[in-house]
Amino acid sequence: MRSFTSRLIRRAGAALFAVSGAVAAPVSAQEIDSDATVIEEILVTADKRSARSVQDLAASITAFDATKLERLDVLDFDDFIVQVPGTNFINDGGPGRSNEVASIRGLSAVADNTEGVVAQYLDGAPHFGNTYRFFDIGEVAVLRGPQGTLWGAQAIGGLIYFRSNRPDPAGFDAEVQGDVYGTSGDSGTSSRLSGYVNVPLAEDVFAVRLAAQRIDEAGYIENIRTGTEGINDVEETAWRLSALYQPTDSLSVTAIWHGNDLEADAPTYFDISLGGLQVDQPSDAGPAEQNYDLFNLIVDYDLGWATVSYNGSRYTNDGFYTDFNDELGFLQQVTTTIDEKATTHELRLASAGGGRLQWIVGLYYDEYDDFDQTIDYSLASLDDPSPAEGLTQGGLKILTDRALFGEVSYDLTDKLTVLVGGRFFDWEVDNQEVFLIGGADFGFVTNGVASDSDFFHKIAIEYRATDDLMVYGSRAEGFRFGGFNTFVGEDLFGISEEFFEFGPDTLVSYEAGVKSTLLDNRMILNAAVYFLDWQEVQAVVQSDTAGAFGQGFFTTNAPDLEAMGAEIEIVTQDLIAPGVYAALTYAWTENEFQDDAQLFPGTRVTISKGDELRRTPTDTWSLDVGYQFALTPNADAFVRANYWHKASTSTFGFNGNDGNVTVPSQNVVNFSAGANWNSWQLKLYVDNVTDKAPWLNVFSGGAVGTPEAGQAVRANTIRPRTVGLEATYRFGR
Repeated sequence: MRSFTSRLIRRAGAALFAVSGAVAAPVSAQEIDSDATVIEEILVTADKRSARSVQDLAASITAFDATKLERLDVLDFDDFIVQVPGTNFINDGGPGRSNEVASIRGLSAVADNTEGVVAQYLDGAPHFGNTYRFFDIGEVAVLRGPQGTLWGAQAIGGLIYFRSNRPDPAGFDAEVQGDVYGTSGDSGTSSRLSGYVNVPLAEDVFAVRLAAQRIDEAGYIENIRTGTEGINDVEETAWRLSALYQPTDSLSVTAIWHGNDLEADAPTYFDISLGGLQVDQPSDAGPAEQNYDLFNLIVDYDLGWATVSYNGSRYTNDGFYTDFNDELGFLQQVTTTIDEKATTHELRLASAGGGRLQWIVGLYYDEYDDFDQTIDYSLASLDDPSPAEGLTQGGLKILTDRALFGEVSYDLTDKLTVLVGGRFFDWEVDNQEVFLIGGADFGFVTNGVASDSDFFHKIAIEYRATDDLMVYGSRAEGFRFGGFNTFVGEDLFGISEEFFEFGPDTLVSYEAGVKSTLLDNRMILNAAVYFLDWQEVQAVVQSDTAGAFGQGFFTTNAPDLEAMGAEIEIVTQDLIAPGVYAALTYAWTENEFQDDAQLFPGTRVTISKGDELRRTPTDTWSLDVGYQFALTPNADAFVRANYWHKASTSTFGFNGNDGNVTVPSQNVVNFSAGANWNSWQLKLYVDNVTDKAPWLNVFSGGAVGTPEAGQAVRANTIRPRTVGLEATYRFGR
């Protein structure tokens, strides 16, 4: 432990000294211009109170407003998450197939059938589809470290909060944006059309807002067996209709309808052995669909001494994805259908601002129903009209979460504040699985109910040395639900019935940080160090014995894991030179399992003391720079570039599923330039300038008994070099 801690102190100190010195050095050589532009505050609502500046919150937060999202050309999830220190991004195969999964501070979802370690909320709703693309979003906040007190069990490693732009009854406003782009190796030109219109129907009382986006995107994966290029085409239509009613200064009611229809022709996998973005498979087809609707109702009422708030949501998602393969010597079609439903309610009461004592208390309820069914068909050919049904796996998981939560903060002095919070909750997982062979039920089922109740808490202290300097420390806890393994039984996959159920895991985080605004608001420097104790880690492993259908994978609880690291964020405006903006992030993290473990009793040691979580980059950093200048008296121009880096990792891990393949370090550069005049903006951009193909996720392949079994054979990646032209026109205000 001592060597682990000393590495943390040395790396954090060295990083802080080097980065702060590199950015501050130009300041000593020039006198700061008193007319320079200061850094604009970014306000967030992720603390479930009124909007507050990121610099006023004693937590590690990276936030993006609409201006910053536009600067980074954010359309997909990975466009912004790579600009957050200490994060990693995994995509399970492209649009419509599975969740875009984020890991924060090296914590990753290392079990395939467990909840993620980073919660994602859209307008207060915890469920909103498996693939999300940005349009008309006004706030994104990434909170690092457990956020269990306010946000519950999903936020064991952190929180990503999205907030859409709301209707404004003060005046008419609208925007339309068109985008045409081409990608290296694609099958044609791609296009995107988006926009919004904000219409006040009763001045200062009632307004509606309609936002929509249509994407027609050419694919870039080539199937060398059939000779077809661009097999992973995507078409997507998304919309958001919202209405705001505020009859008095005290009451506001907001209703939002989010909708999404997505179709993809094939996944974004490529075969690692081919050395390019290519696959060798019997069919170009691999369709996927996602069709979801999310309804939000948000009510806020100001009582004078406090504000009462309600946020409710109803979510439905119907979709499927299909794959074809011939690894077993005959053609297989595997289709998985998805049917998700969720209902969420939250009622909060929060104190009015202005006093030494501030508090918030709330009730939370969430019921999430997830029905998946996977059917394996044997085909004589791709157009076989009557394939033979093989294995059918299906089941319904109902997750219910109820909670009472609260936080209280008190100003001991004008500079010193303490905060305590807690969340009492009970949860239940109702698992109903079925396993059929040739459509016949042989009694292979995995049914059961797991439930428990628990309490976790948070304590934090902040000291404001000046209006521009704050230091803080915190101890926070997080929690993740337990669950069930499907189709347990030694006759099936060699999995003992003792692994029928796996337990929850918990996380304790210790963090110390500093937030500072320097040089007349032209520089922000935030830094944090942390230590994490992750207990009873949920991990997926492979059985050491084979049943009738080979060796199976199952989830169980591994030994405790400890992680520590350091993060730095620096933002400057008009500091290096007039008109120049720069943002730099750096993070370092390491983690280690604390004990040996035989997760499959009586066999080899599955985890050794000192092992690390697989695919966890030790170092990540990003740089975003831009220069804006006057082009004519009525127009200005800009050039921008951003870069992100992730250190090399390995697929090697205790489950043995993905082999032992080195994942190369990742370095990606994006560039844009354009001009603004009157109500117009024209932008030329190049994403992935150097045409890199970083691996977002790695997949094992090969049937049991083949040379490829348990080895990394496929990966997926970001879009290759893409050149586009985007035009925006704004109406009204």
